[in-house]
Amino acid sequence: MRLTELITQRKFSPSNQGGRTDAPRLILHVFGQMARGGAELRTLEIMRHIDRERFSFHYATLSGLPGELDDRIRELGGEVHPVKLGLDFPWTFRRLLSAHQFYAVHSHVHYSSGFILRLAAMAKVPVRIAHFRNTEDGRGDSLRRRVQRNILKRWIDRYATHILAVSEGAMIASWGQNWAQDPRARVLYNGLDLDAFLKTPDHDGVRRELSIPAGSVLCTHVGRFSPQKNHGRLLSIFSEVLRRTPGAYLVLVGGGALDAELPIRARASELGLADRVVFAGVRDDVPRLLLGADLMIFPSNWEGLPGAVLEACAAGLPVLASDLPGVQEIARFFPGVACASLEESDQVWSDRALSMLTPAGGRSRDLRDHRSRFTQSPFAIERAATAFADIYSFRSEDR
Repeated sequence: MRLTELITQRKFSPSNQGGRTDAPRLILHVFGQMARGGAELRTLEIMRHIDRERFSFHYATLSGLPGELDDRIRELGGEVHPVKLGLDFPWTFRRLLSAHQFYAVHSHVHYSSGFILRLAAMAKVPVRIAHFRNTEDGRGDSLRRRVQRNILKRWIDRYATHILAVSEGAMIASWGQNWAQDPRARVLYNGLDLDAFLKTPDHDGVRRELSIPAGSVLCTHVGRFSPQKNHGRLLSIFSEVLRRTPGAYLVLVGGGALDAELPIRARASELGLADRVVFAGVRDDVPRLLLGADLMIFPSNWEGLPGAVLEACAAGLPVLASDLPGVQEIARFFPGVACASLEESDQVWSDRALSMLTPAGGRSRDLRDHRSRFTQSPFAIERAATAFADIYSFRSEDR
């Protein structure tokens, strides 16, 4: 029997089309790298909560580089496949698809998903998902980029069986105002696992660990160092907060490229904030830090659905954020989120920040209330896991 006949026979066998239930359907997620980013962490949370007797998650990483989350994926029973972009990528990727017989390819790389899903369609993968997780791809707007985006969007339109976005804002920015007329398009909010947020806040312990005086006002921000997160503006806003609240500190949680972090450290020194800004780096205990803080300041330039803001809501931590569509969608469900335009002055941001602050430890956080609010919101992890299970169970005749 020829290899192509064998592959075809395997691809459309009952075990791959849902006729048997003794083997899980294989789902291939496509990311640049399994770094500690919001989209990557949210996908791992789905992996933990979805029925792994029905679905098995694999990850293809287009950078070809190892990621911080690779070991976690393997601990959960998944596999990571480095498939670096290059001249041989189409052949390498299709060989990966044929070797594992994936039932779904779930691509998280913005418009580049068009190229990925075109290859998946050529390999006859039944379910092909383009997932928009941001309002921008951060790659500029040159003529070459516009032409590339136009081609990639056409391929998404032709080859995707599902088009998802993490917020209405991300869907409109990525797929257009009339997205609801496309039956494949759906806004599916990220789900958040609340278990780590149901602990007693340790205000004094967090401050002691970070060498911050007990009782100090503690502002925080969670996000990698990149132009998107707007750390420079964050420092300017905090400088004004500090001028009016001399006992305040700012904790920056997150990593990123050294050439992105060093300018922020230099800017902190220029503003006289070197002894008031703590660079905490990448942390595994973000919920604990948020539970121990007093306010999150989040002046991002663009976002899809900021996971850090959701995490702050789960911790009962007030958030002052830029008035992006994804933030506004979160604010519909959580009154502790306030928005401000980036066009407003640092003083206006400071005024709003100070109005949201209470003395350290003085704010009551009923964690049971937060769990109830999340459970009833579209951000509940159980709802997200159920929605993805339905998508991964899709059959062409269901359309």
